[in-house]
Amino acid sequence: MKPISKNRLEELLPAMFGKRVLVVGDIYLYEYIWGRMTEISTEAPVPVVHVYSRSYAPGAAGNTAAGVAALGGNAVLCGCIGDDANGSILADSLHAMGVDTTHLVTVPGAVTNTWTKISARGLHSAPQEVLRTHTEPPGRIDAATEEAVAARIKALAPQADAIVLVDQLGSVVTRGIIDLVRELRAESSLMTVGDSRDNVRDMRGMDLIVPNDYEAGNAINLALDSQAAIERAGEMLLGCQNVQNVIITRGKDGMSVFSRGASPVHLRTYAQEVFDVTGAGDTVTASTTLCMLAGAAAAEAAQVANLAAGVAVSKVGTVTVSANDILDAHARHTGLAASSKIKSLPELAAIVEALRRDGVKIAWTNGCFDILHTGHLSYLRKARQAADVLILGVSGDKCVARLKGPGRPINKQDERAELLAELECIDYVTIFEEESPSHIIAALKPDVYIKGGDYTIDTINQVERRVVEGYGGDIMLIGLVEGISTTKIISRIQERGPK
Repeated sequence: MKPISKNRLEELLPAMFGKRVLVVGDIYLYEYIWGRMTEISTEAPVPVVHVYSRSYAPGAAGNTAAGVAALGGNAVLCGCIGDDANGSILADSLHAMGVDTTHLVTVPGAVTNTWTKISARGLHSAPQEVLRTHTEPPGRIDAATEEAVAARIKALAPQADAIVLVDQLGSVVTRGIIDLVRELRAESSLMTVGDSRDNVRDMRGMDLIVPNDYEAGNAINLALDSQAAIERAGEMLLGCQNVQNVIITRGKDGMSVFSRGASPVHLRTYAQEVFDVTGAGDTVTASTTLCMLAGAAAAEAAQVANLAAGVAVSKVGTVTVSANDILDAHARHTGLAASSKIKSLPELAAIVEALRRDGVKIAWTNGCFDILHTGHLSYLRKARQAADVLILGVSGDKCVARLKGPGRPINKQDERAELLAELECIDYVTIFEEESPSHIIAALKPDVYIKGGDYTIDTINQVERRVVEGYGGDIMLIGLVEGISTTKIISRIQERGPK
């Protein structure tokens, strides 16, 4: 299949705005606790974690609804929460993300389904997950609650363009609810989408179902261990389930799309570093639904969802993806845009603030990096080992000319920044024109300030030194590779001259 073009994306993404999507199903509250391991308890052989940050995000149907809202859709959520503190936190966070929560059903005496992830760092180590806790699954809703959910669906369906059923726990999406949605579909032109963890076979008659390979295999009792098996599963689900479209997500192997009257389409995943797959399936469901409402066929919508999922898994935690995120991802993968690692100071300030809340250790270094060589690589790799995140300041062209003299830089600032941003050891790059980036250091307050070993504590820029020492940061000097420098490379080229 021909890759989706930028022009087509720019047609589809605005057409998603305002599409009315009713999301019905199970809702989680994800709680993320970040801390530092300070000691081993004297009362039991367990670590003691000093907590310095908590954050919350909706999961399952909540995350799908938030994903719809992030892409410009009009998201209405219908599901159940408990009348407890976590229920209030969940409703408030959904509302803040632009989701209409006025149709949630609060179940008296119920506990809001909460998944807690505790991550801790050591003295010199990056944060890592050390414990998860889950509340007891809520079980299938009772008859009175099912009637309340059904009443809301009936009232909201006439104003909806699509109904999405998200069945993660077998709690809210009962067979009665599924039958009701089928009836509503038969009476109107609304689109229906089914996303079920354990009951894919119940999602008969939908316009689209979006199982992953494990869920699809369970539904038909077939191990999906080859492309042939995937294609067999797609054909069976189209036939047995009487659905119009099936998108099987396959993790690192991409997606496979099956539509009535069309050949299967297999999409590879985009190469990237995966940080957290939590919620990626919800992102696929939200983006595919909106794309199809905007006029895309399932295979084309899956390409957009593939881009969106790539963004989602590249971030930690349960996150939403915007239209701009998708455009940026498309531009990066097609080589049409500069690296997303290149940031302005305001962008970096917001990123650093969020990282610091999560206990991430941040390092800063800067330089000209005119002609990238192995000495630079050695230095930057060592700098990255000093912290969890390395921010690199690149001297602008005017700054390099002042420092190095006429004829420098050889490579323009944007070219140098783009090349450096492609290095795995560098997390973010920013360009500065001043002789000293002291104003950036003062704004970001990196935990570690790094310079090359050709400096001493008394020969580094003393303004920068006072800034770092003023907020309590560490200063580190890293040895350089002898005999390698941009100046020597230029001299060698000049000595050899044209042949």
